[in-house]
Formats: sequence, structure tokens, C-alpha cells
Amino acid sequence: MNDKLSILHSVVGRRIYGLFVVCALLPVCALAAISLLQVAGTAKTESRNRLHHASKNAGMTIMEILFLLQTELTSYAREISGVTPGQLRELASPTRGEDFQRLLALTLFPQRGTPRTFLGTPCPRPALTPGDKRHLASGKALLFSEPAAKRGRRLFLAVALERGRPGSGMLVGEINTSYLWSLAENTHLPATDLYVTDADGGILYATSSAPPFIPRVQAGLHSSSVGHFEWHRRNRDDLVDYWSVFLSPQYQTPSWTVIVSQSTDDALRPLHLFGRTFALVVSLTLIVVSYLSSILIRRNLIPLATLRQGARRLGRGDLDARVAIRSGDEFEELATTFNGMADHLQRQFTTLQGTGQLVQQVLSAQDQDAIVAIVMSALETVVSCQAQALSLLDPTVTDFAVTHYNRQPDAGSDHPTVAMTTFAEGDLDRCTGAEFLHFTDCSQFAALLAPLENRGAREFYLFPFFIKGTLAGLLTIGYRQPSSQLREDLTRARQVADEIAVALDNVRLIEELNQLNRGTIRALANAVDAKSPWTAGHSERVTQLALSIGRAMGLSAREQELLQLGGMLHDIGKIAVPEAILDKNGRLTEEEYALIRTHSEAGAHILEPILAYEEVIPTVAQHHEWYNGKGYPRGLAGEEIVLGARILAVADVCDALASDRPYRPGWDKDRVLAHIGEKAGSQFDPRVVAAFFTIADDCLTGMTADDRVSAGTVEVMP
Repeated sequence: MNDKLSILHSVVGRRIYGLFVVCALLPVCALAAISLLQVAGTAKTESRNRLHHASKNAGMTIMEILFLLQTELTSYAREISGVTPGQLRELASPTRGEDFQRLLALTLFPQRGTPRTFLGTPCPRPALTPGDKRHLASGKALLFSEPAAKRGRRLFLAVALERGRPGSGMLVGEINTSYLWSLAENTHLPATDLYVTDADGGILYATSSAPPFIPRVQAGLHSSSVGHFEWHRRNRDDLVDYWSVFLSPQYQTPSWTVIVSQSTDDALRPLHLFGRTFALVVSLTLIVVSYLSSILIRRNLIPLATLRQGARRLGRGDLDARVAIRSGDEFEELATTFNGMADHLQRQFTTLQGTGQLVQQVLSAQDQDAIVAIVMSALETVVSCQAQALSLLDPTVTDFAVTHYNRQPDAGSDHPTVAMTTFAEGDLDRCTGAEFLHFTDCSQFAALLAPLENRGAREFYLFPFFIKGTLAGLLTIGYRQPSSQLREDLTRARQVADEIAVALDNVRLIEELNQLNRGTIRALANAVDAKSPWTAGHSERVTQLALSIGRAMGLSAREQELLQLGGMLHDIGKIAVPEAILDKNGRLTEEEYALIRTHSEAGAHILEPILAYEEVIPTVAQHHEWYNGKGYPRGLAGEEIVLGARILAVADVCDALASDRPYRPGWDKDRVLAHIGEKAGSQFDPRVVAAFFTIADDCLTGMTADDRVSAGTVEVMP
């Protein structure tokens, strides 16, 4: 110890020590005192900021809930408008209870007739001013209230049945205030009080008894919609913050005010504790630093500088940073630890990067096979296991799954093996609620684990994953011996299993949406074809012929998808054409033919509101344009006509000519081919006609169509 303190026995040592005290300790003490004062002010400011954010968050939550309720009510209005009484009763049936969990009551006020209540007690009908009617007709909602039987007020939301028509009737729903205020209350801070008042200062909601500072808030609202102040009482002081919720533009009602208050003692209690301990900490620090500095000045500067340089390199992202210290003391141990930490960070970074890539690939996969392939090929790069399996349960067969195993170590193929796994009774029941299952042998889940044991694994971890609460599969990893990074492996395997569930759910949802979309399109096409017994199946046949031509022309998968959609919908405008014209046995009059010619643009107008059909609208609108510009409705020519419309033009006329109609029998195959060839370059695109002739022999037999031939002139109708 005397040797370590010998620096105080020399002039140089005393100078260095004195310089350290003056240049280091005294500024630290001064900075500590200044920091204490700044912390006091900052703590108070932060308390106010927290209250401000709490009031704003509560107000924004109220706005979000009201908007959600408006959206929900508007969707119900669309469903209710124009349906039969039986369908109205179905809307109010108990099976829709989950849809109305935010509403206590729902009443329809038609433009004429008796109001109808579908849920709860009847809602009051608001007295509407002309401004209220214009507000509702613009697609916005009307928020109003009335006194409740007990405490507070009942809140109601009204929307118009038909946008753009003042006085068209409205749908009124009573808001479940318990739901509204509970969500708003979830946003406020612990140890704070939340109040919501109306424009007159009346309490709409309060977590405690009405506070005395409401008049002060009302006065402050005259100058600013937000604000804060301190309220002094005899027994306590409060910090108060308020924030106005502007409701008039969207809901035609005066603003509400969200008020959050907190006792000053509660807000600044951490500061008081900090102040009491800070002086003691500073005093002890000064003593310790003064003593240790004399010991460590000479011995620690060089190792410390080396470690600092290594840490800076590591902080800049240089994961190869390592330090070399041979001091024989803790600095050497610290250097060893630092190097180990750098090694660990490098491994962690590499593994996390691989995990992120694996998760990204899994979530972007478009089908179940792709998900399985990605997991089986990449899991070993992020989890240090020696065996792995992915089991996907068959929802139609109890206790049955298709299991994919990683390849055998001595196998000649890199591809995983697939097995049909039948679980023992009760095995899958153990997965409910489990984060993972751990086994040291395959006596349980034998059908699943035995193949992994054949791969040398002796310890197994099973990670069940669920889709909508139902067990969907198991991700299994196996080890030949305990892993040094087991905790990290289990965390990453759990993450991968969860992402597999999300990806599988996404794949199923996408497939369901595709099926729904295809069914909707087919229903629309069938609705059009059903207008006349002569046109049954026309849209389907034209679509298949157009797809055959498109494939012959080398269209991409996306182009074929749009062509299929255009073929099914190309005659949707026929809905506007009377059946008497479609089934007329004879030449059309000029007026009738003019009406027929409107069908392509009518079809485009019908599809315009549907964003998903935006790309196919030109095909529907232009399928009766002629290549030489003499078609309708726009007189487009050549490449001005989209390719899909040019293909449909050939398929549509071909099916029309080959079909029987009330005014003529269908043409034979040779006559159809001759007509199509004759019109190449005038009515039809020559390239499309050339492609058509390559597939005509296989596709033309048995076709029917919906267009009419009159005096040798082909008229393609919608």
C-alpha cells in the first residue's frame, strides 16, 4: 500500500494528484450540483409532458373509437338499405352479436314508414336541422346524447342510409359508453385521474368524483384548446392538463374536453427520493475517487486506452475488433471478456441476420410447400440443432400430420424426407397452452421422434403453433448432446414456429380471398348470361378461347389472369339491355342496335368503383373496337386498343358465329374460320388471328356464343 501511495511523496506525484482533484473532482461536484437543479426542473416538465400526452392519447383514442363506430354503422347502413323485411330481421339476429359489441342499441329511421329497432331498446330520433341533414348526406355522422337514467349521459351516433341524399333516412346506434370509456381509461397513466367533459363542462366520464378545477378548464378553453396549470388546494396540489376533442367537423357536435390530473407529490416523488440519496452518493463518490485515483493513475491509463479503442471499434460496427493486454491483472481478464463478448456479438449478429432472413422468406412465401422448403433448408443456420422436423396437421383427419424431416447425415440427397405421422391418442392434447415440450427419449410422441432419434438426436424440443386457436403443426428440433446456446436456440425456434403459423394463415387467407374473388366473377358472368337462354355459358366459353389464344401468343401469367377476368366480365354491361332485345327473332331496329352498342361502356362504368378491377376496365370497354378504327364505342384503332380487348374481340365473335340464336342457326367451323380470316387487318388484329388459327382446331368444336348475325353482318352484343 505504501508503494502505491508513494506518488504523494514526490513533487510530481502531488502535482498530478492535485491537478486531478482540481480538473476532475471539483468540476464533477459542480456539475453534480447543477445537474440536480436541472433534474428538478426537467422532472416537473416531464410530468407535465406525460400528462399532456396522456390527455392527448385519451382524446385520440376517443376519436378513433368514434370513427370505428361510424365506419361500422355506415357498413350496417349499406347492408340494411334496400333489403326485405326478412333480411332486416336477419341483420338483427343473435348470430351477429359480435358485430354489435360496441353498440347497445340500433334503430332504423326510414325516410317514410315506421322506425325499426334491431338491437336493444329503441334509439331516440334526433331533431335534424338543415345543416344536420347536409352533414349526414355528406357521408359523415351525427353524435348526440341524452341524460341517462343513472349517472352520465347516453351517447348516440347516426349515419345516413344513402350518401348524397339529405333526408333519405338514417341509422341510429347507441354507443356502449362502458366500451368507449374503458378504452380511453387504458391510455391514462398510473396514479392519475381522467375526466371527460362536454362543451358546457358537464361530466361525461370521470375516474373519481368531480374535481373543483373544471371551471378553470372551461375558462382556459376560451383562449386555447389545450393547456395545463397547477391547482392548489388546502391539502394537496395538482398538475392538470386538458385537451379538446374537436367533434364538430365530423360529428356536428361541440367539442369534448379530456382532462388528466395528478397530485404534485405523486408526480415528483422520484425527484424527492433522488435528492435525498444524491448528496450521499456524491460524497461517497468523491471519497472513493480521491483514494483510488492515487492508486490507479499509473497502472490503468494504457490498458484503459486500449480497451476504449477496442470498444469504439466495436461500437462503430467492427465486429472483428479484438484487444491484446498482458498486464497480469483484471485488465487482462477484462480484455479476455471483451474479446469473448465480441465473439458472442459476432455470432449473435450472424444468427439474428439469418433469423431475420428466414422469417422474411417465410412470411413472403406464397404457398405451403414454399414455407416448408424455406424452413427445412434454413433452420439449421439459425438454430444449432442436429435434427429437425416440421409437422403440418391435417384438419380433416384426427391426430394425423404430414411431417418433413431434414435429410439423413449419410443420405445421398440434400432433400428432406416426408412421412405420414399418426400421433397417439392424447399426444396432441399436451400441446395446448405449451410454449414448448421437452423430451429426452422418444417414448412419447414416438411416431414423430423416432425418425429424429435415427438421425442421432437424444434430446428433443417440440414447438406447437396455432392458427386461430387451433393447433396447426409442430416444429421439432433435436440435439445429440446439450447445446451451449440452448436458451437462444429455444427463443429463435419459438419465433420461427410463430412466424410459420402467421405465414400459413396468410397463405390460407389469400387462397380464400382468391376463391371468393373467382366465385364473385363467375357469379357476375352467370348473371349476365342468364338474361337469355341463348347466351348461357357464353362468358365462360369466350374466356377459355381467349386464354388459349393468349397462351399461343406467349402472354405472361399476370396477362393471362387479366385476360381471364376480362373475358368473364366483358358482357357485364348486358345487364342494362332488356331481354326482349337479346332474344328478338329478327333484325334489330336502329334504336335497339344503338342500345346494344352502349353495353361495353356500361360494363366499364359498372366496374369503375371496384379498385381491384381497374386494370381490366379497358379490356371490357374496348372489346368491340375494330383494328381499323371502325368499331365502337370510341373508334380506337391498332395498338390504341389494349391487347386483351383485341384477343377478346376474336374469341367473342368466334363464339357468336358458332352458336345458335333465335334469328339464325350457328355457323359451321369452316365458315367461322373463313370469316375470322377475312376480317384480319380490318376488324381483328392480324397477330391475334394468326394465334387463333394455331389453336382453332382444338378449341372451336362445340362452341356457342351470344352475338347476332344479320344479313351477313356480324354484330357483337354485350
